[in-house]
Amino acid sequence: MDVRRVMSGRVVKWCAMLGLALGAGQAGAQEPGQVVDEVVVRGPEKTRPETVQAYSRIDAGDELAFEELDKVERRLLATGLFQEVKVSTEPTGAGRVRLILEVEEKASWVVAPTFALSSDNVGGGLLYAENNLWGRSKKFATAAQVSTAESGLFVGYLDQNVFGLPQLRFSLEGQLRSDRMDEYRPGAGQEDPEVVRRTRLNSASLAGEFGVMLFERVRAAVKYRLMSIDAKSPDAKEEVTTPAFSTGPAQQDASVRLMVGIDTRQNLHAVMEGINLEASYEVSNPEVGSDFRYRRFGLLYRHGLRLFEEHNVVLRGEAAAGVDLPFHQELVMGGNSLRGFVHRQFRGDTRLSFTAEYHFPLFTIRQLSFRGVGFSDTGLMVWRDLPADGELRDVNGRVVRGYLPDSKSGLKGSTFAQGVGAGLRLYLRNIVLPLVGVDAAYGVNSGEFRFYLVAGVSPS
Repeated sequence: MDVRRVMSGRVVKWCAMLGLALGAGQAGAQEPGQVVDEVVVRGPEKTRPETVQAYSRIDAGDELAFEELDKVERRLLATGLFQEVKVSTEPTGAGRVRLILEVEEKASWVVAPTFALSSDNVGGGLLYAENNLWGRSKKFATAAQVSTAESGLFVGYLDQNVFGLPQLRFSLEGQLRSDRMDEYRPGAGQEDPEVVRRTRLNSASLAGEFGVMLFERVRAAVKYRLMSIDAKSPDAKEEVTTPAFSTGPAQQDASVRLMVGIDTRQNLHAVMEGINLEASYEVSNPEVGSDFRYRRFGLLYRHGLRLFEEHNVVLRGEAAAGVDLPFHQELVMGGNSLRGFVHRQFRGDTRLSFTAEYHFPLFTIRQLSFRGVGFSDTGLMVWRDLPADGELRDVNGRVVRGYLPDSKSGLKGSTFAQGVGAGLRLYLRNIVLPLVGVDAAYGVNSGEFRFYLVAGVSPS
């Protein structure tokens, strides 16, 4: 045995644990409490150095402990701007260091076709997304889509680094939409769910949101949305032809939504880590400029766990309840939100849902990663208390929800559904968007298999 080699290895290991710099001319770790003399950014061609430094949350004069280097690296990877990040230090004097941030950028923009295939919703479109406007990590996206259930035009802008501060976030989005709103005969056990009423809703909306992140984990935000909504007469070919929503002049829907919660999630390439707990309250009434009067409450839980380096458990739970929700704001389940069932098959004013997914690597070909996923989707949908005359009216007396004749409130009329299945995800490490997702799901209630394909990203 080479005793010198063994002892040398042990010394290196002990020194690394103690955060001591080893090797002349090499970047090293530092003892806790060392002061940063300067921050040097290397590698980016588009991203401004001050943007990289802002996301590191380290500035000249700050004290830096060895264990913080990993945190800085994860912060930079979580921005989605970089495919590789290396964080190191160089000594500049007694108790002082230079922080080196080396990054390799992803392609910041993409023009891509989008395609969606699920039960009762087939279509596609074109998406343009820029992930790093002006090298300052501002995001812009626009997309046009035509599908059997929902078509329209989307434009969105996101500034997640307002005034160079990652703690501040602002977004602005606009949409023009035409939705085919199908209502199905109640029951999750139908092999081929029957449409009993079909309504076309056209809308235009504009929304802005401002958020604040405190201590890298506490998030609070306020969102204002303004929408014009116009309903067409129900399809005369279906069983029910009484309107679900009054036809005539377009109505104005405005709302204010407040959100607060804890969010420690980080997307590190294809793996999501951290937890998100969020409570929200949305109100719409004449005081905020609306023709409607409704409220909605929500509790959201999302959790990502990394296992075996590249494996990922992703959990999502939600409880949502609305009061006097008009037709276009009702809670829905089915399709990608409850795999194994038809797109927006279930409706109600109260929803409980839980999704568990296990993501795992299959193989990688250069920059293209293939990952598998197994999942279980579970949902409960309820009408809590339907009006005696079967109609809900707005502040002007117009009908904004005409319920189906066989709609029932309470647990007796509730729907419990579950779907299980598996799928495939494709990612390119050097671009900002995932490429393709395909799922095969089995509806436990109906005994039917359904398939879902998403190419590109839904802009919303």
